[in-house]
This record gives sequence, structure tokens and C-alpha cells, in this order.
Amino acid sequence: MWQVNTSMAVLRNTVTDADGDKANLTFEVWTTDAAGKPKEQVKLTDDNQYGVLVSDYVDSGKTAEVAVDSGKLKPGVTYVFRTSAYDGSLYETSWSPWAKFKIRDRAVDIKLPEPDRDASTLDQDQFQLPQEIPQPVMVPADVPPRPKAGTRRLDGREGWNCGEINVATGIQPCSRIVPDGGKKARKAIARAEAATRLGSVEWCRGMVKAHIKRLEACISTFTYEYEGIIIRDGKPTGEIINASWAINQQYELSNSTSQIFEELTLFPVEPIDPRFGSVTLNVDFFCRIDCTTHVNTTHWDSPLEWIPGDVHFAKGTIMRSWNDSDQPQHVDYLDFSTKITGYAKLANPAASQWETTDAQVRCDTVSQTSAGCTFHKYVPTWTFNTKKFPAAAAHAWLVQAKLPNHPGSKQHGKPMFFLPVVNSQNHDPSENRKVICPQGWAKKYGHPETTLLTDTDLRSCDEFAFAASYNSGGMPAAKGGLNPVISGDQCLQSYSKRVKQGEWHLYDDERKPAPTFAEVCGRSAMSNWVNTQSMQAFPATFSQKYRLLDRDPYWINTPGFEDCNAAAATVQCTAKP
Repeated sequence: MWQVNTSMAVLRNTVTDADGDKANLTFEVWTTDAAGKPKEQVKLTDDNQYGVLVSDYVDSGKTAEVAVDSGKLKPGVTYVFRTSAYDGSLYETSWSPWAKFKIRDRAVDIKLPEPDRDASTLDQDQFQLPQEIPQPVMVPADVPPRPKAGTRRLDGREGWNCGEINVATGIQPCSRIVPDGGKKARKAIARAEAATRLGSVEWCRGMVKAHIKRLEACISTFTYEYEGIIIRDGKPTGEIINASWAINQQYELSNSTSQIFEELTLFPVEPIDPRFGSVTLNVDFFCRIDCTTHVNTTHWDSPLEWIPGDVHFAKGTIMRSWNDSDQPQHVDYLDFSTKITGYAKLANPAASQWETTDAQVRCDTVSQTSAGCTFHKYVPTWTFNTKKFPAAAAHAWLVQAKLPNHPGSKQHGKPMFFLPVVNSQNHDPSENRKVICPQGWAKKYGHPETTLLTDTDLRSCDEFAFAASYNSGGMPAAKGGLNPVISGDQCLQSYSKRVKQGEWHLYDDERKPAPTFAEVCGRSAMSNWVNTQSMQAFPATFSQKYRLLDRDPYWINTPGFEDCNAAAATVQCTAKP
């Protein structure tokens, strides 16, 4: 039995004419029964009443052939065919022996729901989960802050900043920042959260350690420790008294203004040691590079002095702005640090300063004409609206999950990289589309069974990864392209079809050889409405909102395909609506 790798099979047989005349062949194709015997004739054409294909005339001893049109033969089905010759005057009185062949099975069959054209636009904010970043690190407190590892003081105590000994009390003050304050810090913050709302960043409540989103940061459960080393006769006695505060630090940025709001709350981990008398904290907020602090915006809601037995918490706020917000096509990176100086009634000051390096802020007037700022190390997630555009989502999922380069996959650590119209490579993203989806391709070459949604709808070519990305197959390697191909013909080919009302499928294009799944791009024929509308909201709700700049990474999320197994040799599953 012949194995045929495309439904547009080419059928051949050799012509032999006793008189040496030229002849043509008539080709009949039949389905088969369970025993492999001919069962029912397949209508191959409407050009004649018999539904048969007729070859051109060929010389005796040569091979005659016909090509079966798309849609006549089905994937995974076994057929038989036979031929009969005609030399222009006489018909052969018998048929050739049957030849058996099977069309390849489908490699992709993803069942999809009917597109819900009335479904609302997704709120992309709902899919932006907090991203954990390293906890704060101490930086020198007496020079412009730079992120460094821990510091060593003259007294040899690793990670502590120590002040002068109080000669009257024999107490040497030291302070430090502890990135993970442990259970005591978490309990201190939890007590305050139970009593009142903590901060303005809602998702920060109950959060442990440091996390960011694109416009918000929550840096929590680290501690400022202030302790006194008891000195007698110039030597430490080994006795240490201490006080410590758990810290929660929150930031809010604006994607449409240059304003930066910061809030810091101090929570005593436990009552201070009475031998300090009392402890007062002084908090200084710093911003490196082009920041302005708004006049009269620094405010504390409670005193920064604690006496023995006192466990009140204190919240401070400050509002700042990016200075260069009026400069067109400008980008700045802002680093924030905080210094706490502790001093007791019976001990001298000791200060520690920290910075959360991965909470660096980027402000720009490039992604939009108006200024705005983001936590640029946060990688946002674009989520497909599977309910409204199931075919587009299925195509993206298939390429992302099945192909070896996994474009946009968070699971595989393969982000998409944004390619704006104005970019460092001076490369128009539309040039990428011309490689994968040349103009007119869908109409001329797209699968003819592609389902359209309306009378005015057209077949459209959908490429994935997106043309506006460095992941696009059309992006040249010389310009930073990650998956370059010379033609969309090298991509995984698919199309979407409604098999009945309420049931659609994404199929691999059976007119082509089966995909190897070693391809690095995808090209799919689908409804133009589905294709174009699925990405219409991308600028307003994503790339501009989160102020993506050239080569910024982001993830692609395709809900509804959790039950689809990309590891299977044949991708066959049902998407959830």
C-alpha cells in the first residue's frame, strides 16, 4: 500500500499501446471496506458526469498522471484507484488492477468552541502576577548609593555598620539590614495587617519577600536591626541589647505621568530593650538620577520614637517625579535607596542604607509621547482571548508549546522580544510579515476550507511568533532575529474550519507533508476577523500601557489548552471555552 503524505495526491500509471499510439488514462478512486476492497467511488471532479480525472496524452511506455484537488481525499483514509486507457479512437475494454494508497493522518486536530463575538476585551492587568526579585542589599551609607554586597566594618563584624561608643554608658551602636527577617518579621507585619489596611498596593497584603509588577512594587519582611554592644574596659563583654523593625516598602508608578509614589512602614518586631531608654529612627529617601521630591509630600503618620513596651507601627509616604518628563524620545533609569539612622537615649547613632536593585525604575517618552514609568525588569504577560478568538489562540499555543524554540513560553523560559516600529535595528516589523505572510497569500494559497465568519470576511494569514517581535521567522539574523527563515513555506502550516455550528477545529494543512515539529514558526489560514481582531487591543491594553520598548521581553498566555498534550506525536485535544 502506498503511503501518501498529502491529500492532493498525484496518481500515476504507465501507458502501453500495442500500436505505439499516444493515449491518455482515466483515473477512478474508491474508498475501501474493512477488508480493503473497493466500496464507494469518490467524485474527483465536476467536469464530467462520471467524476473521474483524465490525464493528458502521453507516448506509449510513458507515465500518465493526474493531481487530485484539495478536499477530495481525506486524511487517514485508505483508497484504491484504477485506470483505463484511450488512444483517441479506442477505449480500453478493461480496467487496470487496483492500487491501494492511504492519505497520511492529521498531525494536528484541536477542537475549538464557536467564537463568542460578543465577549468583552480582556483586562490584561488580571493576568499580571507578582514577580519575585531579590531582597534589598545594603549599600554604603555615607556615599552615593551603589548596589554592592555586604560591608565589613572596622570592628570586624560582617554586614554591620557600627557607630561611636557612648563613653558614658559603654554601648557601641551597630545596625544592619537583614534581607529575610524570618518568622518574627512576618508575624509583626501580620499583626499590623490584621489591625488595619497595609499600604495602597492591594496584592502586597500577606506577601513575603520582594515582588514587582509593571507599575507596582512590594518589598517586605526584611528588617532593620539596631543593637548595642556592651563594652567594658575597652572590650566587648559579649552582652548585646537589641531592637529591630520589620519593613514593608511599596511603590506605585504611573504609565501616563512621571509621578512616583513610595510608602514605607516600620513594625517593631518586639518591644525594645529597656537598657536603650528609647530608640528614635530617622529615615532618608534617596533617588539617583533626575528625581524631584514634591514639596511637603514626605509625611509620617506616627512618631518615629519607641520606648520600652511600645510596639506602634509608623507609615511614611513620599511623592517624587522624573525630571526629564518633558524631553521627547528620552529614557532614564532611576535607582531608589533608603537609609535608616537609629539612635537611642543611651546610645549613639548607627545607620544602614539599602537598595532593591531589581526594583529599578525606567521612565520614558518613547513608548508614548507622554511620560510614564515602569519597573522594567518585570516581564508582563499578554493573554489571548480564547473565548472570543479561539483559532488565533490555538495557533499561538500550538507553535509555542510544540515547536523547539517555544516563543513566548514562560514554562520554557523563552520570552517574546518586542519589536516596535521605531527600533535600534531600523527595521520595519511589516517586513517580517512579508516573509511569513506575503500579500495575497491567504487568498491564493490559504486552505480553501478555511471558515469565514461573515459574508464580507476574507481568508487571512496569521503568523506566530508575531511580526512585531525579534522571535518572528521573518526577522533577519543580522538584525537580531532569533528564528530566521527565508519563507513562510518553512513554517508549520495550519488552518481553522467550522465542521458544524458550535464546533471548530484547528488542523494542520493536509495538502502539505505533515509537519516535522522542528519548524521555528507557524503560518495559519483563518478568518480575517479572528486574526486581526485578536491583536487589535494589543497596543492600548498591553504594549503602550506597560510601556514596552525595543527588545523588552514578555510572555504569551493561551488559556483553555491545559488539557492539550504538546508532547504527543499527534496533537489531538479539545480546548476549553
